[in-house]
Amino acid sequence: MGKSIQARIDESLADTLERIRKEIADEFKKKYNLDEITIHGTLSSQIAAAKIMGKNKFNFKIRKVGLNRGILELL
Repeated sequence: MGKSIQARIDESLADTLERIRKEIADEFKKKYNLDEITIHGTLSSQIAAAKIMGKNKFNFKIRKVGLNRGILELL
């Protein structure tokens, strides 16, 4: 997980990061046939920052915590 810092942000950025988190979760649930996937902490902001910096490929793993449940982790 990335380094966390406390920062003040506009409400719209928080909404955007939540939208990114939901889009990623939906994409991986469909792709890997999961009922539930958890995206912890700063992962959505890490992905947004990487996309802004021009990175389109991400190394990740899904840690299975049940038959149809997992936790997304960047490597």
